[in-house]
Amino acid sequence: MIASRRARLRCAAAFALLLGALPASAAELAVPTESGAPWTSAQVARLRAELDAAFAQEPAVRGAHVGLLAVDTATGAVLYARNADDAFQPASTLKLLVGSAALDRLGPQYRFRTVLAAGSGGAALIGGGDPLLTSGDLDAAATALVASGAAPSGPLAVDDGRYESAPYPAGWTWDDFAYDYAVPVSALTVDENVVHLTYGASDGGIVPLSDPALTGLSQLACPGRAALARNLARVGPAGSEDSLDTQTVAPDCAVLTGSLPDGGKTALDVAVRDPAAAAFTRLTGALRARGLAATPAPDVVVTHAGAAPAGSSVVWSHDSPPLGAWLGPRFWIPSDNLFAELLLRELAYAGGTRPGSADAGLAVERAWLRSIGVDPASTTLADGCGMSQYDRITPRDLVAILQHDWHGPNRQLVLDSLPVGGARGTIEGIAGTPAAGRVFAKTGSMMHVRGLAGFVAGRTHGAVTFAFNVDDWIGEYPALAAFRARVVSRLAGE
Repeated sequence: MIASRRARLRCAAAFALLLGALPASAAELAVPTESGAPWTSAQVARLRAELDAAFAQEPAVRGAHVGLLAVDTATGAVLYARNADDAFQPASTLKLLVGSAALDRLGPQYRFRTVLAAGSGGAALIGGGDPLLTSGDLDAAATALVASGAAPSGPLAVDDGRYESAPYPAGWTWDDFAYDYAVPVSALTVDENVVHLTYGASDGGIVPLSDPALTGLSQLACPGRAALARNLARVGPAGSEDSLDTQTVAPDCAVLTGSLPDGGKTALDVAVRDPAAAAFTRLTGALRARGLAATPAPDVVVTHAGAAPAGSSVVWSHDSPPLGAWLGPRFWIPSDNLFAELLLRELAYAGGTRPGSADAGLAVERAWLRSIGVDPASTTLADGCGMSQYDRITPRDLVAILQHDWHGPNRQLVLDSLPVGGARGTIEGIAGTPAAGRVFAKTGSMMHVRGLAGFVAGRTHGAVTFAFNVDDWIGEYPALAAFRARVVSRLAGE
């Protein structure tokens, strides 16, 4: 993989954090509907001939494994198929599966609850799998504990037992673990298990400039070191390139590498190594700031009960916003891997598996696929976000998921939650083309993998549901994005 943090391609669509959600005014939206003239057999034949010729002649996909399935959304009639039943590495298009299954199994109003319970035996912060819990929420928990007068006489514990203790799914790449897109998965997640570090170049060295929320977060340090990472970075000449980066050189140690121009400063987002320990440090720091010191303990007290201690009572609880409120802006549009993994485990937990596990969540997904008419044997599922090297799915399966969304009760929510080419999110190459504002779809990007699956608003016909998958690809992405834009523009009709 490319080492530079600026050039690195992530499981989330490329440059997701830079692009964010663009304002809807960037392109006039043409929302997909079923209204429009039916496709005639002659029009379908012409579409197929034109796309066959385009694929045969396009240098951007030469030598790559390419699949495309496009169907009339209203009727399901196949408009075009190329390798539609081949298994492709999906990257983040796989997030359509966990998001859609969660809408059906959990419901758009589903919330995650975090609890702080206290009693004579101590207190416990009990994680509820909330992907949106913040340090500010823990400040509120500390305030509530102090105000309750129920200061614990025993130890303060953090409890991440709602989910299994398995921070990384099978098939993730270990040298990604320092980065904000590959954080450990935990039922007690705070600030998305990321810390924000600022570094400066001065006096011939790279030094941390600010770290107010991290004081005491020793779980971020390399073994035997007080620093958050081994510092191998150097100061470059004034005006030189900022290439400061944090990388993982062993599963338990991050390293600061690259260079920073003399006199410059930069910010890095770094994955925490132990989410429960980080939550403990943040909560105890908030309690000390309010005059309530936790009972001293040699190590962080972590329990895995997933329930309040005996004899305690709840002094604070926090509910996440409902699933439907953040499905788009915090999950599908920025393509957040952690959200996918927490949803996967919550599917298991809500289905009765205690603690919730990735394997049990995958079993829920397979059962859900079977319920919508997809044979789960056509997939290989290893995680919720699509970052595993083991994941495989077919274009036909992705189209089936989208067709289910369209014909179910959550159609409008799904449309509102998907990136839109040229208008919001991370679909590159669509802006300024005839497809701008018409492609409502989920992207997927990894090294040698590109995917796009969603709906196209037709000009003369109704909506088209499609999945366009590419893997084993080694070309230049702008050329592939431009070709893909021409294909989806053609799917929009004549």
